[in-house]
Amino acid sequence: MTSVPLQPGLLVLHGNRAELLGDALFEWIRRYPLQPLEEEIFLVQSNGVAEWLKMTLAAQSGVCAATRVELPARFLWRSYRQVLGRDAVPARSALDRQALTWRLMHLLPKVATRPGFAPLAGFLRDGDLGRRLQLAQRLADLYDQYQVYRSDWLAVWEAGRDVLPGLSGIADLTLPDDQRWQAALWRELLAGLDAEALTSARTQLHQRFLATLTAGAPLATPVARRVILFGMTHVPMQTLQALAALSAHTQVLMAIPNPSRYHWADIIEGRELLRMERRRQPLRGARDLASVPLEQMHAHGHPLLAAWGRQGRDFVRQLDAFDDVAVAQQRFG
Repeated sequence: MTSVPLQPGLLVLHGNRAELLGDALFEWIRRYPLQPLEEEIFLVQSNGVAEWLKMTLAAQSGVCAATRVELPARFLWRSYRQVLGRDAVPARSALDRQALTWRLMHLLPKVATRPGFAPLAGFLRDGDLGRRLQLAQRLADLYDQYQVYRSDWLAVWEAGRDVLPGLSGIADLTLPDDQRWQAALWRELLAGLDAEALTSARTQLHQRFLATLTAGAPLATPVARRVILFGMTHVPMQTLQALAALSAHTQVLMAIPNPSRYHWADIIEGRELLRMERRRQPLRGARDLASVPLEQMHAHGHPLLAAWGRQGRDFVRQLDAFDDVAVAQQRFG
């Protein structure tokens, strides 16, 4: 079977069974194969899913070769280096979890005595190195997660604002006094980096990466011709933005578990609707909630999808910002 040209773009598949999603993807791969020496790239959320995917692909195709199955964060960093250049992006970030741990081990004793760092001082008061290492590891993991999931927080903290930025139409939330040390400690970490290390921070690289991909100019280094995200029930916004930007140059397929026959993002709890209405009308007297149509209560959706599946539902809602059905039908229909 010879390789055929691949249409760049973003195609999102929803299904309530991983087996059916896998069958659809494997059939797509058989119909539109890559060149013999090209790698098929799958992004998954755990090593268990990676093993299941490789075994299923081998069972259906007879072999699982020229296939890279990896976590999104590793793929994203590799893509930064590929698009922006290996000279501009180091193999590892100076703000990775392991590097952060040792930077924090060095920094914590210095900041613990300063005003505003009382919560840290209380934990470190006996000077035990084991407790300091334990705290450094926990904080390194926390800031690593912030870089992936809450880069907008880090950006405003870096700018000197001790707030949590609100969504569109929602005011910023000032950090409580006993939590402001998180913003201050992040600024101290950045202050200890040289200019080269600062430019390799994930938040900085991500914006340059998106700007390069959306500039419309040919890329200096070709990217993978196809990327497949499989079986993930939540994806950081940075990853979604990166995949959407890559779809201008690459065929991006997303196979998303979705147990709802209706649009999952529209299924909400009654009390959540009340909370939304209250947020829209702070005075509460501006709208009579008894007049809300029953269809808006989404009584046709199973209540467990609203009560217990909120993370998956919110992820589907995030996808709506990137999934243009009309464009997908035009490109892949």
